[in-house]
Amino acid sequence: MKLSTFLIFVTFFMSAIVDARTDCPSAKVVHIQIEGNNIIYKQENAPWRGLGAINNTGTKERYSALLAAQVSGRKVLVGYNNNSYDCNVMNYSEPAYVVRTFNQ
Repeated sequence: MKLSTFLIFVTFFMSAIVDARTDCPSAKVVHIQIEGNNIIYKQENAPWRGLGAINNTGTKERYSALLAAQVSGRKVLVGYNNNSYDCNVMNYSEPAYVVRTFNQ
């Protein structure tokens, strides 16, 4: 009985972690700007958003993925580690959590 209760709790906890992210719609990157220590970007039909501070872990790798997608004309999906992130509002302060590139 205790094991099943524990497994239910773990499943609930893990699903809450997975749901705590917002993925903005995939689109081509049209602009990337480095401003001071911060990288911001703009995708087609979307407002400017923040990618993160250059010295934050993972920002340089996400920047590299965005830049490669921009040069090749590929779409990217950018996700934020906040389930209430609004992809339709300009936001420079919240750093991206994930960048997914596509082959098409």
